[in-house]
Amino acid sequence: MLDTTMSVLVYAALAFVAAVGALELAALRGGLEGLAWPLGLRRRRLVYLFASLMIALSLCGGMLAGFLIAPPSPLLSAAAILVAIGLAVVVVIVGAAVRLRWNRRHRLELQEGKPVEVGPLRATFYQPEGKGPVPGLCLLPDPTAPGDDLGRLIQTLMQDRVAVLLFDWQSLRNADRLTLQGLVAVGVSHLARWPEIDSKRVGLLGVGLGGDLALRGAAMDPGVAAVLAMEPVLSPRRPGMGLDGLGDFSWFEAGRRAHRWRRSKLARELEALGAIPCIPPRPVAVLTGYLEGSDSKDGLDILRMSIACSFAPAAHTVAVMRVADWFKEHLVW
Repeated sequence: MLDTTMSVLVYAALAFVAAVGALELAALRGGLEGLAWPLGLRRRRLVYLFASLMIALSLCGGMLAGFLIAPPSPLLSAAAILVAIGLAVVVVIVGAAVRLRWNRRHRLELQEGKPVEVGPLRATFYQPEGKGPVPGLCLLPDPTAPGDDLGRLIQTLMQDRVAVLLFDWQSLRNADRLTLQGLVAVGVSHLARWPEIDSKRVGLLGVGLGGDLALRGAAMDPGVAAVLAMEPVLSPRRPGMGLDGLGDFSWFEAGRRAHRWRRSKLARELEALGAIPCIPPRPVAVLTGYLEGSDSKDGLDILRMSIACSFAPAAHTVAVMRVADWFKEHLVW
C-alpha cells in the first residue's frame, strides 16, 4: 500500500511540474501577462528557460521513476495526473492574481496634475514640459472600470509633448449616455480654450467603453482633430472574451468585466460602429486584437496587436507605444 501511495505521489508531482511548465509556455506564446509568473513577459528568455527546464525535469523524472518505482494502475495514474493538472491551473491563476495585485500597488507615479472642473465632472490636466502651444487630448477611461491604471499612457503622451485632460467618471452619479456625450463635447471645448493648447489640434482618446464614447464624440463634434479608441466594445455581444482576459486580470475579474459590458445599457446605446463612417476625413483609428480585414478601410486605421488586450490595453507597453506613434503622426506633426 505504501509503495502504491508513493508511486501515485511521484507521478502526480511530475505531472504538476510538467503542467506548470506548459502553462508558462502557453502564456509566452499567447502574450498572457497574467499567467507568465513569477518572472513576467519582460524576461521572456528566462521564462522560456524556466518552463523548458520544468518540462525537461518532469520527462527525465518520469523515465527515472519508471526504472525505480513500480507504476500504479492505469486508473490511479489517470486520476493522479488529472488532479495534478487541475492543481497546476489553480496555482498558476492564483499566482498570477497575486502578482498582478502586487504590480498595481506599485503603479507608475505621475507628476501632479491640475484639478479641473468640466461642468459636474472632475478632471485632471497634465501639461508637458516646454513652451506651447501643444496638441491636447481628452482621455476617456472606461466608465465601467474607472480605476484602471492610465499612468504609463499619460506619461508617454506627455513625453511626446501632448497635453492630457483625464476625465474622472467616478465624480458623476448615474450619468446616462446623453450626459456623458455632452461632457465629452464640453471637455473638448474646454481644452481648446487653454492658452497652452493649439485649438486646431485637440483630439479624443478612449479606453475600452471610453473608446466608444470617443468615437461617438468625434462623430458629433467637428472640432475633434483626431480620435483613437483602444479596444472599444463596439458591440455588447463582443466575441473573443476568453483567456485573453488573463493578460491583465485574474480569470474571475476578466469575467466580471465582460459581464458588466454585456449588461451595460451604455454599451447598447452608443453603437460606436455606426459613428465611425461620420468621422473621416479626420484621422480615426481603432487599436484592437480582434477586428478582421484590411489595416485601413474607408478612412479607419486599424492598429493591430499581436496579442489581445481587451480589458486593460493602457497597461500594455506595446499598445501604449502604438497609440503614441499614431498621435505623433496625426496630431503632433
